Amino acid sequence: MLVGIIADSHDNVPMIKRAVEHFNAAGCELVIHAGDLVAPFAVAVLEGLNCPFKAIYGNNDGEKVGLKVKAVAVGGSIQEPPLLVEAGGARILVLHDCEDWQAEAGKQSADVVIFGHTHDIAIEKAEGADRPVGINPGESGGWLTGSYTAALLDTDSLEVEIIDLNLEPGKEIKT
Repeated sequence: MLVGIIADSHDNVPMIKRAVEHFNAAGCELVIHAGDLVAPFAVAVLEGLNCPFKAIYGNNDGEKVGLKVKAVAVGGSIQEPPLLVEAGGARILVLHDCEDWQAEAGKQSADVVIFGHTHDIAIEKAEGADRPVGINPGESGGWLTGSYTAALLDTDSLEVEIIDLNLEPGKEIKT
């Protein structure tokens, strides 16, 4: 199963739209947002996805009721972290701010921990093992780093590809 991952979009609607284009072109069956959508109008863009989405609140999501109502209206969901999702045979834990993803994976018996908050790309595996995998897709909003990124996760192989949202859909960065 292919899962699209996005975080820290911070109301950057053009880049959320671009992520939707990438996720649809890749054939994602689920999209996960790891927090900081920020406003309900940003959630509305996710209606263009060809698959369901699940999101969590980050530290900048102020209008939580509006975000929840809009997410449901466009076929998705948003909740307080942590979110535990079973997808394609993998247990995926979604957090926003995560200091020790390996410890969190252990607490939840998760194969994958997805997080955001730092705006920095991270793809890490536990030493000497193929799982768990820690994934921060970087920031799709571009406000801190100037980079606009998202990620694709293959739940069968646990391989992760970073997407540069400035590129045309289908142009992922092999990592």
